[in-house]
Amino acid sequence: MDLHTDAQPLKAAAFLVQALGLEDDPGVLAPELVRVERDTTGGVYAAELASSVGDAAFLVYIYALAARDTAGRTGRERFDADLATLRTAAERNAPGPRLVAHALTDADGFLLATTPATYRALAGDAPLPSPQAPATAPHAGGAPAATRGAAAEELLRLLRAADAEATAWLAAVAAEGSVQAADARIGDDAAAPASLSFSAEETELALFLLDEGSIRNLLRALNVFLTAAREQAASAGGETTT
Repeated sequence: MDLHTDAQPLKAAAFLVQALGLEDDPGVLAPELVRVERDTTGGVYAAELASSVGDAAFLVYIYALAARDTAGRTGRERFDADLATLRTAAERNAPGPRLVAHALTDADGFLLATTPATYRALAGDAPLPSPQAPATAPHAGGAPAATRGAAAEELLRLLRAADAEATAWLAAVAAEGSVQAADARIGDDAAAPASLSFSAEETELALFLLDEGSIRNLLRALNVFLTAAREQAASAGGETTT
């Protein structure tokens, strides 16, 4: 059974609408859900929505309670285990998504989770940081030229480190056989993992990336760097040919 083409996305959308008190039509919302994971007992769908605390990313876990996975666990057993894991993570303030709501029907189980920051905002503990400005400014207060130099040096170090971590992660995923074509162009359907189960840390990263405000300033800075670098390269090339 293909869980992405049956009623699973519609059920996930209906639960999302009910849990968040949205006015959206589940039938309209369902095609906009992004499948993050699937297996024989259900799936995980991601959504980015405008909520009462601003744009936020959510994950909907759906379980076919009577089905069994390859390890022999039923969907109900996985629902209970994941529910306990989410509750324990919140109690210990551990990394990972935070439980927003859960529900059971005769056939299906549902969990709704979001990032720790969005969960705190929904609970009224703290507002979400503005996507237009960094949450922290480590070099604030210095001269602009010194701030630019220090920030650029740190950005270079962090980007090199991030690329190294991305290389290690992709190699590990490929070693598990989850990536069908290592040299396929990013974004191709053929390169999408057929089944990729996320750990708590990976789920937190996925939620962070799904929230478009998370790296907006980084993307803006990189765009400024690339645009300026290309203009300078073009100008230098023009000067050498005259």
